[in-house]
Amino acid sequence: MFRKLFILIFLLPLFAYSQDKISYKVYYNKNLEQNGLKVQVDYTLKKVSDTISFYYANANWGENNLFNNLTISKEDNPDLDIETLPANNKIKITMKKGEKLSLIYHIKQDFKDPDYKIFHRPRINTTFFHVLGKNLFIVPRSFTQIPEDREFEFFIEWVDFPPQFKLHNNFVTQLRKMKIKTSLWDGLYSSLFIGGDYRFHSFKVQNKPVYFVLRDQWQNGFTDEFLFSNLKKAVQSQRDFWKDYDQDYFSVTMTPTVSQKDTLFKGYSTTGSAIKNAFMIQGTNNPFNSKNSFLYLMHHELMHEWIGNKIQNKNEELNYWFSEGFTDYYTYKNRLRIKDISIEEWQKLFNNEVIQNYWTNPQRNIPNYKIKDDFWKSRDVEKIPYKRGAIFAFWLDNQIMLRTRNKKSLDDLMRELLQICTERKVKFTDELFLDLAQKYLDKDINYFFQKHIINGEDLDLVTQKWIDGFEIMTINGIPHLGVDTCKDIKYCVE
Repeated sequence: MFRKLFILIFLLPLFAYSQDKISYKVYYNKNLEQNGLKVQVDYTLKKVSDTISFYYANANWGENNLFNNLTISKEDNPDLDIETLPANNKIKITMKKGEKLSLIYHIKQDFKDPDYKIFHRPRINTTFFHVLGKNLFIVPRSFTQIPEDREFEFFIEWVDFPPQFKLHNNFVTQLRKMKIKTSLWDGLYSSLFIGGDYRFHSFKVQNKPVYFVLRDQWQNGFTDEFLFSNLKKAVQSQRDFWKDYDQDYFSVTMTPTVSQKDTLFKGYSTTGSAIKNAFMIQGTNNPFNSKNSFLYLMHHELMHEWIGNKIQNKNEELNYWFSEGFTDYYTYKNRLRIKDISIEEWQKLFNNEVIQNYWTNPQRNIPNYKIKDDFWKSRDVEKIPYKRGAIFAFWLDNQIMLRTRNKKSLDDLMRELLQICTERKVKFTDELFLDLAQKYLDKDINYFFQKHIINGEDLDLVTQKWIDGFEIMTINGIPHLGVDTCKDIKYCVE
């Protein structure tokens, strides 16, 4: 009897999860700008009920009042009583008692173009749409209460979209009917859905596809050939560095926030975000497009596939010194490794964009716990973990090379960290990293780490030891990295 009861108890959770699937139909119409994307969601409840609540985030990724993008009308849903509760990220539905629900809603763009400051709100017009999965698909609130790694089945059908209206996302490309099996937060809600007048380029790494999808004609030398050739080089080099070719599907999208041929807006504003199986680039398209800024962004966001995604923070902003700082460091180092930049260009970029940027930041001594509190509130605070972490990575890389007489470097530590996190399925913590650092340095750096990374005290770079060919001096009160190019510098030697 006990054994039967045990088996029953064991099976109950599996049965409860067995119905974690949901269907969506997304409809095309000729006036998407006015009507938005019409979405029909069909869901079978786990038990007979006359109420159900759906989840829709009213704020995410720095955007607020996202319920302004969501329209649910009585006309579309005559048999349902609907209450929207933005403060609770909630849509409450009252219906006739039963097991099945069918609900229609619309997702619309809620701002007027052009607006170069908006990146993560739905963009929908008659030419194209660009919408994050979290801003397009509502889910039952019960989905949000299931363990984060639990997978769901999402059935999505694109209805009446004309053949020339290309469809793409970070799970599949060009399919009108799809079944996506993935988690919620790191899957469907870490995704991008696009459609319209996009151009497609692709290549393969070890027979696995990588897509580059973009729209509009980009200015100042941003030709498809320039963008695509540099993407191929960056993807191949980073997978070679990590010795990791497991990614079966990868996508890079590039969408302008504003396109203008004149110089009315005298600036270049761009952003990139790493998401599931992909990263997306958005930015102003004008005569001020910067090739160097684009290449930095591309290498940085591609590196997040490992530092941030596969090596995943346990404590999010508290670990940004690593996920953003070490990504920043390897953005420059990888570009030097593949000869995308010379040693002189690398030196100049590291001095100006990392060391000087950090030393002139009025918030540079902010302790790590305050970064967690203020990261999304202040641009100065937001930059600190990038630069503090990059300087720490440079210091640690040098110390490992010195300790091992160039037989090992931070590269070896990083690849071992990837192996630990993926094979043991553990998340990144300060303690895990410090244990590895001790292994490679044969000494404990906990006090050093606490003082300079956690507390934010300045590191006296001038008095530290560096590999042959590197020297740090002070110029106008700011540390400056000197490089003796006459020496055989062992910095990027594998």
